[in-house]
Formats: sequence, structure tokens, C-alpha cells
Amino acid sequence: MKWKVIPALLASALSFAPVSLQGQVEASPGGEIRVESSIPGVSGNRASKRNALQSRAQAAYEGAVHLGQNQTGSDLHAALKAFQHSAQLFKFAHQNENAAQAHFRAGEIYSTLGRYGLARYSFQTSLKIAQDPELRCRALSRIARTYAITGPFSLGDRYSNEAMGVCYHLSEGGQAEALEARGEVLDFAGEKLKSDAHVIQARDLFAAAHDINGQARAVSVLAYHALFSGDQTQGLKAANQALQLWSSTANRHGIARMRSILGTFAIERGDFETAQCNYRAASPVFREIGNKDDEGGVLNGLGFVSREMGDWQNSLRYYETARANFASVQDLSGEIEAIRGMGRALIATKNFSSLSPLYESELEIARHAGDPIGVAQALEDMGTAYEAQEKYAEAGSFYRRSLDVSDHANDIYTKGDVLIRLGYLQAELNKFAQAIASLESANNLAKQTGRLEKIAKIHYELASVYLKMSRPQDALAAIEKTIEIIDKQRVSISHFDSRASYFASVHQYYALYVHILMLLHQQEPAAGFAEKAFDASERSKVRSLLDLVTTSSQDAPCDELLAQQLNTEKDQDDAVKRVNLVTTASAGSTLTMAEVQEQLESDDTVLAEYALGDEKSYLWTIGRQSVTSHELPPAQQIKRLVEAYRRSLLPTAWKAGESAGEYQARARVIENQLQVSGQQLSRWLLGPLTGTQARRILIVPDGSLQYLPFAALPFPGAAGRAKPLVSAREIVTLPSASVLAGLRRAAANKRSPTATAAIFADPVFEPDDPRVAGSQARAAKKDESRPAALTRAIRDLGKGSYIPRLPASRDEANAIATVLRARDPKGVHVALDFDANRNFVVAEGLTQFRLLHFATHGLVDTRYPERSGLILSLIDKHGRKGDGYLRLNDVYNLRLSADLVVLSACESALGQDLSSEGIIGLPRAFLHAGAKSVIASLWKVNDQATAKLMADLYARIERGETPSSALRSAQLDMVNDDQWKKPYYWVLRA
Repeated sequence: MKWKVIPALLASALSFAPVSLQGQVEASPGGEIRVESSIPGVSGNRASKRNALQSRAQAAYEGAVHLGQNQTGSDLHAALKAFQHSAQLFKFAHQNENAAQAHFRAGEIYSTLGRYGLARYSFQTSLKIAQDPELRCRALSRIARTYAITGPFSLGDRYSNEAMGVCYHLSEGGQAEALEARGEVLDFAGEKLKSDAHVIQARDLFAAAHDINGQARAVSVLAYHALFSGDQTQGLKAANQALQLWSSTANRHGIARMRSILGTFAIERGDFETAQCNYRAASPVFREIGNKDDEGGVLNGLGFVSREMGDWQNSLRYYETARANFASVQDLSGEIEAIRGMGRALIATKNFSSLSPLYESELEIARHAGDPIGVAQALEDMGTAYEAQEKYAEAGSFYRRSLDVSDHANDIYTKGDVLIRLGYLQAELNKFAQAIASLESANNLAKQTGRLEKIAKIHYELASVYLKMSRPQDALAAIEKTIEIIDKQRVSISHFDSRASYFASVHQYYALYVHILMLLHQQEPAAGFAEKAFDASERSKVRSLLDLVTTSSQDAPCDELLAQQLNTEKDQDDAVKRVNLVTTASAGSTLTMAEVQEQLESDDTVLAEYALGDEKSYLWTIGRQSVTSHELPPAQQIKRLVEAYRRSLLPTAWKAGESAGEYQARARVIENQLQVSGQQLSRWLLGPLTGTQARRILIVPDGSLQYLPFAALPFPGAAGRAKPLVSAREIVTLPSASVLAGLRRAAANKRSPTATAAIFADPVFEPDDPRVAGSQARAAKKDESRPAALTRAIRDLGKGSYIPRLPASRDEANAIATVLRARDPKGVHVALDFDANRNFVVAEGLTQFRLLHFATHGLVDTRYPERSGLILSLIDKHGRKGDGYLRLNDVYNLRLSADLVVLSACESALGQDLSSEGIIGLPRAFLHAGAKSVIASLWKVNDQATAKLMADLYARIERGETPSSALRSAQLDMVNDDQWKKPYYWVLRA
């Protein structure tokens, strides 16, 4: 990720000094002080006039100090005017040292407001008239620091060296000021080690001088250095210390600037939720004091985070506001970064018409700033705009111009990025030799910069080119380098321009790897390429598990995330540590084909693993004695048919003004579409399984197939009207084949449950629920304090903000309890109403229960799987709102001994991204937490049908059937009942 504005933001975060009285004039305590805005007439002789002026000057100075201590925007601006007024009065009274002190204080406020040019002018005015060595020392130091922020660095170097000479024999505080300034100048010159040495001395001297704010500034510099180019653990410790120091002096501005640094650090780590929390803590402070520059930096950060969360409209809004902020203070680099963010948002929303004028303004600003790197990046952006519109000739022209500029500026980062883009374009135009040359040049540059994610992408593009040239062995060598980086170097989200590009890239890399291996298998069937392709498919699925665990760990309330960020005692996230409960993160831990065969229980079981790819998709069928592989259509072709089939499965709703005849005709069309799409999917996906006599099929889906109810597909080859697959086979879904061994290890090691079941149903979601005291008075209130994660998930699904009650879930829960209590009257816990809450699940852990049943809204976010979760009670019996969203991360952190978890009201949206891990995310989280089996719905089902199916399911389980066998039997009962025979009513996934 490029983040040009960060250095300026971080530097400004370190330039703040509090407006507190440390000079020759003491502030008077308390009381409101009126400050005159002009020099009044003074009568009397010369001495009395001078005394009167001095008295007024001192009053103005005291008033400024008092106002500055309030730390609000209006008070800071008033204090600024008062310091300037007092400086004039001191000058007329021939009190030059006091006038210099007042100018110095005005400069401090300008620095706080991010107005560095005016700050420098005030410090220079103070330097001109001051005779006191201490004040001259501080003024020189502050001038140097403003140049360290705005440049030119040559002047920063000059003034900081001069400050070192002037301050050398002065007080500890004076020496610290000079050392701090010198350290900041060295920092922006790239000399980090020398910078740290100076700042450490400054920190210690500030501490000896009991200057807490100075000490906090120095510690903040050290935190920044360590966080972004050193020991991150030490950086977090220093950041925590800086926050404590700022807090001890109630310095809100210092706290805000440290938070903005931590927000930037969180983005670099890919912890976007944590970044958002930090930025939102900082933004109101900057806005209140009117610091447009620092606020713009935070807005750019929020724009980036919103983009990661799929909220492109908010992202664009943040970037637009940031651009206006930067323009108002002439921060050109910040404005350029904001423009680039706006461009990405416009591309994502396909608003191409606005791109060219936007990037032209970026180019103009970069040229005005005399920034050749900015010019090169602007030209690259122009090329990107044309590439997005598939205008490859124009794109290539801008890319070549960008190469010329970046080459002249010795900017190997931009040059490398542009070469990758140019190589892709050349390959699209079948200019393969040129494409290989461009990509090889980009690879050499990426090695110099150590950007592993770029090296991985380059080899992926090279593999694609070699494949087009019918050179599969060269393609294999190239893609294996990509996979090696992804598997062993642990490239993560933080290395990519966005979260979405990370997941898309990793999926593309593995899909191409599988495709190349299977092409080689066709050429050499006995060379073991099919086995390697299966291994690659498994590694891809295991990798997705680790990524899902990692991203879900970010989804928590802000106070928890901010505390976790500074908790340096935890070596790594607990969820990542515990990934071995089901499977492990390393590619070497996946099962080979032979090992999968050993894990199959009998010849009566077969495993079908699917891998979808852009060019072709593949299926492996594995039995104890045989292995076969099959070629399938491309992923997009399968996805379109899956979407059509799912839409046709849902009940046909009446349209307004539609007659009965029209409705029936439309219903027949939809039914026909269901049959046609179902038969086609069956031929593609199940046709290769017709030769097996196995009664049990373990299905490992991929991409959009995770949303397909395999049990409802017509069994291929059946005569007459085909019956659903469930009538002929028992169907079980697995996240990966390797999970088989993990589940068995977990089952062998877990504790035996001591109680039968915990059932959660009919939670309280809204304040107008009649179960809430005073619900009528609360009915008009909105979801102002609803958990942010829940709000985002609801928005992603396109749902209304109101969450309806599920009264039928109460009947469902009681019916299940009746069945289970027949054998164990005291071992069934039913949590209804306010008792169906997140705290009970998280605090109790549910370890003691053999069966867990959640009859509540479950949100399956298909675009951002880590946001998926279960909605429990959001309100307590007193009407107080709480966090009732059981997130994916909460589930991963549970410790379960359950044989079965049932999620009976989950739903996902149709027509969104059906290539993600969303639908399998929640069940997989419960498996990870220790559950042996999970049964989940693919959509919200009719209440009566659910109650019937669940009662039958649990009755059969109590009679000793396995969950998958009990589910199949209960489904067959529904299939044979004319009222419920349509798959919509009985499709669940085990």
C-alpha cells in the first residue's frame, strides 16, 4: 500500500507542544479574562504609560495561557489572537523578552493547528528579538522541526545544527529541545539510527527536567520509528507509554496524534477494524481544534478502511473531504493521496467518466509541487483509468510515460508497479516476448525492494503468459514460485493494496496452479500431477481457513480492539494459535490423496472435492480403493447456474396486481427453470459420481458451490422424474478433505459432555418489543447503539435495519426440549427472551452440552465472511442495549464438546459474491471450536416446516442415529409429504 501522506501526518503528530506557561510571566488563577483586540490609548507620563501597557500585555498573556489550557478549537484561536496582541503590547512597553515569549507561544498554537508556515514565522520573529539563550534555543529547535515537516530539509538541517550549538550548555529542557529537533530532521533524511540516538537523549533529558509533554513527544517519535521500521513490540510499548504520558497531562491533542499513528500502523498490519477505531478516536479532536491537515490524514485513513469494508460510497466521501482539507492548507502530497483514493472508489463503482479529469488534476498538482514521483504515479493512474475501460492502447501510452518519469526520478517502486501493468497489457495483446521482458524487469526491481507480494504477482503473470504460449512446464515453474511465497513467506493482507485484492489474488494463484497441474496430468497421466493438483486444492482451502480466522479476530468492539493492539504480552492472536484444533496453517499439514483414502471409514463412503477456476474447474472423486479426476466448466459458468437454481428454489411470491392465472403461469416458468438448471448442475457436478456405489458422499465444495444445496439436485441417470440426491445418498459437507483427520483428533481429545442440550431461541432484538419494559415509549428509537459489526453485516446483505422477532422459534425450541427431556429432564437448558444472549455463550463456553441449537437470525455475509454471525438478544429486560452479536471470532474462541450444533435460521443474500467462504464460515467456526458436526440452513425456511424437520431430527438423534443420517431420514420424510416436498422446505447442510 502506498501512503504518501503518512510521513507528514506522523511528523505533525510529533510537533505539538502544549500551551502552558513556562516563561517569565505567570498566569493568574481562574476567572474569565477579556482580551482587547487593539492597542488602547494610554494617558499619563511615559513611565505610567509603559506600566499600563505592560499591565495590559501581561493580562492578555495570562488570558491566552488560560484559554489555551482549555484545548478547544475556539479557545485555541482566541488564545492565538491574545498571544499576538500581548506581543504587540510588550513591544510597545519595550519588554522584548516577553514579546519574544508571546510570539513563541503563538508559534506553538500554529503548530498545533497544522499551520507550519505561520508557526515558523512566529518562531522566527521570537528568535529575532529574544536575547535569552533558552528562548533562542527553543525557537531555533522549533523552526528546525517545521522544516522537518514541510521541507526543504536543507533548512531543517541548518537550523537543527544551529540549535545544537546554541543549546549545548543550557538547561536540560533546552538541550532536549535541540536533540529532539535534530532527531526529527535526521528521521526525515532517512537516518533512523542517528535519529533514535538523538531522540533517546532528548527523552531522558525531558524526564530529568520534569517536562512530561516533551517526554511524551520524544517517546512518540521512538514509537513511530519502532512501529514502522524496527521492533514492533517495542514500538507498541512506546506508544502505550506515550498515551499514558499524554493522558497524565490531559493532553487530548497528543492522545489524538498517537491514535492516528496507531491507526496507520494498524492499516500496515491489515487490521482495518483496529485502524478505524483509532482514527475515530482521533478525528473529533482534530476537527474541534480546526487542524485541517491532521484531520485530512485521518480522513484518508478512514477512506482506505471503508474501502476495505466494501463501503465504497463512504470511502469516496471520506477521500473527497480529505482532499478539500488538504487543499485548504496547501498540503499537496496529502491532496494527491486523497485523489488517488477517490480514483479507486470511482473505478470500483464503474464511474469511469469522472476518472480522467480527476487524474489530470492529480498530475497538475504533482507537477506544481515539483514532485517527479507524484507525476509518475499520476501518469500510472491515468493508465489505470483507461485499462479499467479496456482501452489498452491509451493505457499503454500512459504507462510508458510513467516509466520514463519514474526512471528519471530513480523511483524503482512506481517503475516496478507500472512494468507489471504493462506486462499484463502486452500479454492481452499477444505480445508475449514484450510481456515477459517487462515482467522480468519488474521482478528484478521487486527483488531490490523486497516486496514479496509483487514477486508473487509477477510470477503469476509470467505463468499466465507461458500458458498462453503453450509452455506448461515453464508456467508450472513460474506459478510454483508464487505458491512458495504465499505458503512459506506468509504474505498477508497488509502486503496488498486492499483486502479484496488479497483474497482475490490468493484464490487466483491457487486456481491457476491447479489448472496447470491438471493440464500436465492430461499430457502425462502417470506422472502424479493430478495428486499434486489435489494437494494444491487442499492447501488453498487450509489457507483460506487461516485467513478467515485471522480476519475474524479483528471483529470486536473498539475498546477491546484498542486494548488488544497495545497488549504486547500476547505473541499472536489466540484464534490463530488454535487453528490446529481442526487443521493446521502450514501447507505441509494437509492430507495427501493416499492419506485421505486412509481416513475414509469404509468402501461405502466417497469424497468429492471441487476446485473452481477461471479457465476450467475440476473434481476429484476419492474412494478407499480408487481415485479419479474430472474436468468441469469454468467457475463463472457454474456460478451463473448456481444462482439461477437457488432463485428458482425459493417460493414464488405474488406480484402486485397479478391475477391467479398470471401467477400460475409464472410459477410454471420458474419451476421449469428449476428443473433445467438442476439437471444441468447434476450432469456437471454429480455425473462423475454415478459409477460409485457408495451410499455416503463427503462433498468439499469451492466458491459458489458452497451455496448449492447438493441434496436437492436430481440424482443423475434416474429414469422418469428424477428424485433428489438425498433419496439415494447421505450427503455430508466438509470445509476440506484434511479436516477429516483434524475432526477425529479433536473428538479423541475433547471432554465428554455432562448435559444434553442448550437451546437458544426468540431473543429480543428491538426496543419496541413488548417484552421490554416501557417498549411503547422506546418504539420510535433507532439502532443508535447497535454493534457496528452487526450493522455492517446487515448492510452487506441489503436488509432493512429493523430486526423482526422470531416468535415461532420459541415453539421450535420448546418442541425440541420436549423431545430431549424425555430422556434427560434436567440436562436441557432453554434460553429464551433476554436469556438468549451473547454473554451466556461467551462466558459459559457451552462446554458441558452434547447438543447446541440456535434458533435465531444468522447472517452469512458472502462478501466479507468474517462479519458473519448469530444475532442474540440486543436488549436486556431493563431496555438497555448491549452487544448481542455473536461474531465469527467469538465462535472460534469457544471450547465445545458438542456432537452437534444446529443453526436453524441462517440466511445469505442471492446475487452477491458467491465465491467467498461466507456460507461455510459459521459452520467451520463451530467445527474449529470443537463441534463434531454442524447442521445449518442455507436460507430462512417456513416456520412450520422448520419445526417439523427439527422435531424429527432430534427424535432420531435420541434414538441413536448419527446427525447426518438423522438429517437425511428427516428430509426424506419431508420429501414424501406433498405439503413439504419442495426442497425449499427441507434443505439443510450437514
